[in-house]
Amino acid sequence: MFVSIRKGMKDMSIQTHIDSLAEKRLHLKHKIAEESGRPSPDFVLITNLKKQNLALKEEMQRYLILLGNKTSHAS
Repeated sequence: MFVSIRKGMKDMSIQTHIDSLAEKRLHLKHKIAEESGRPSPDFVLITNLKKQNLALKEEMQRYLILLGNKTSHAS
């Protein structure tokens, strides 16, 4: 029973981390939109923000796969 409680807590930690990454992505998307709306946008900045956004998305996907594999092994 102790193992299942710890596993549940670990899954919650992963989910919390995924939620944090999602918030960071949302913030980046707002910054991208804001910069894109300027009369003379900084395209280097936009490119860097988009790269950061993609890196966060890929990290989220890795964690989601990890969570998915855990739930499928538990069944």
